[in-house]
Amino acid sequence: MSDRELFPRFTQTEYTRRYSLVREAMQKEGCNAVLISGARGSSEVHYLSNYLAQSPCWLLFPREGDPVVFIHFFNHRPCAKAQSIIDDVRWYGPAPLPTLAEEIRKRGLDKSKIGLVSMRSMAYGHVVELQRRFPSAELVEFGPQFNRIRRVRSEEELVYLRKSGYLTDLACEALENNLRPGLTEHEVLSIVYGAHIKHGGDPGIHFIAATDMESPDRFVPWQKQTSRVLEKGSVVITELTVSYWGYSTQIHRPFAIGGEPAPIYRKLFETALQCYENVRKVCKPRTTSEEIVAASSVIEENGFTSYDSVFHGEAGKSPELGSKSAAHPLEPWSLEENMVHVIQPNPITKDFKAGLQLG
Repeated sequence: MSDRELFPRFTQTEYTRRYSLVREAMQKEGCNAVLISGARGSSEVHYLSNYLAQSPCWLLFPREGDPVVFIHFFNHRPCAKAQSIIDDVRWYGPAPLPTLAEEIRKRGLDKSKIGLVSMRSMAYGHVVELQRRFPSAELVEFGPQFNRIRRVRSEEELVYLRKSGYLTDLACEALENNLRPGLTEHEVLSIVYGAHIKHGGDPGIHFIAATDMESPDRFVPWQKQTSRVLEKGSVVITELTVSYWGYSTQIHRPFAIGGEPAPIYRKLFETALQCYENVRKVCKPRTTSEEIVAASSVIEENGFTSYDSVFHGEAGKSPELGSKSAAHPLEPWSLEENMVHVIQPNPITKDFKAGLQLG
């Protein structure tokens, strides 16, 4: 088996589709090239290269000609080349901008229109340095155009998302089978890792919190685990993401430890489940943000409020919608076929003591 057969990759047809759509958008905007900044956990460079970044990286994607990937660490190059569908993978050296500038000039792009993905996330110093080095170039924001393409998933991408869903299910099944009094939150986390790593999962967010159901003091899953010990009568609330080759889904489940859920947690769960079903039923092409938020109203009707978003897309955004009493603003949005979003009701008591998440 060759190095390039060791990692998942989409068909050439899929990459031809992506390249064509991006280049059509570039032509529409008059961009001669797109410069994409990436880092560990970001999706944009991966979308066009299949390289899963472990550190800062860049992709120069011309409207005509071959793209090139620049990576941060020289010793990462063999593995990066094995992953990438782009043959040209280089080390950018001590700093990225001198190397990028040299390549931009070499390709005759120094006086052209270059789209940046994305000015909203690139380091300010990098954008300023590009402007200084190329005063005759027009540097424009291209992130929204690029991400509009990515948000509508192909059939091949949906296969990867389903594999991610399978891995998150394994994590939850492991918790169901192994949670018991006496474990610490750190040990709960180790159960999650042990369930999916051996099956090729990449850990995403593993938010976990434990509290006593009779005197709760945690109402959302925590981003960092503690040495708190599970006891009979505890509840463990979770928000778990397991990725499969850059594609991520989430699962949210509460677990009652050593007995039945306390009445307030039973009501919270029933409310979350009803909210989930209500939102799920309205999700179809052309459904708007207003309709999604309206479908979550059972949270307030049952006397609760919410803290986390009830509905979101990739990386917790695109859009991030709360129920009507939540802190989240109403972002304009309209669903399209093959968009993928998370439904994750988080009903909590109004005194911010008890809560759970389901989705």
